[in-house]
Amino acid sequence: MSRSHIALLLCLALSCPSLLDAAQEPTPPKPPKPDTETELKRITQELLDAITAGNPAVWDRHLAETCLFGAEDGRTLTKAQMLEEIRPLPAAYKGSLTIANVQVREHGDVAIISYDIPEKLELYGQTLNTRFHSTDTYLKRDGRWRMIAAQVQVLPSELEPVAVDPKIFDAYVGRYQLAPDVVYIVTREGNRLMGERVGREKEELLPKSETIFFVRGKPRGEKVFVKDKDGKVTRLIDRRDNNDLVWTRAAP
Repeated sequence: MSRSHIALLLCLALSCPSLLDAAQEPTPPKPPKPDTETELKRITQELLDAITAGNPAVWDRHLAETCLFGAEDGRTLTKAQMLEEIRPLPAAYKGSLTIANVQVREHGDVAIISYDIPEKLELYGQTLNTRFHSTDTYLKRDGRWRMIAAQVQVLPSELEPVAVDPKIFDAYVGRYQLAPDVVYIVTREGNRLMGERVGREKEELLPKSETIFFVRGKPRGEKVFVKDKDGKVTRLIDRRDNNDLVWTRAAP
């Protein structure tokens, strides 16, 4: 292509912004057909019921042979491995899985369904409530939707604060540095312990114990105050999914 041709194309693009927009903006997916959404919801609930019933035949019917399943514990399972996972619950267990907050997108012969899975599990007279989230991809062949990929994750439950004497908060008040210009300020406001990274919103630190705190809505993280041998607080550990980021207490 000559320089004159390139220059002509640039002129056309600049004079017609819609041409640039069309090249840069992907075509938005169309809303799913009502029958597609209904069918994927039906299949999804059928698969969930098959888990609690321990019936791998249902999964065998709906999974493509090359399906990859991302389990909540980080493993990636093939279809054969997934079928091995589906077994009846022990005698003392009783569980139920349902779908909630469903969203469906359709792209021709491919459809995606994203949803929450509230689980209620009763065992030995006690009840566990867990919430999962899954995003599943389906491919339509010969008039049937079959799952080709899925990714499941656990949505951590909110922690509940324990009762502590607010007087202990005084020992934690101060400035903690990650770098000279990255500072986290801890203050006490009455009976509440507050934290604020400079430049961000202030947040309440709720006690999980006398030295470990958390922020409502952020169950994956903890704030841990560390003392030296003399009992003086010297560090603040920002623990994220069991990975520690250490903030050093600055001199007053």
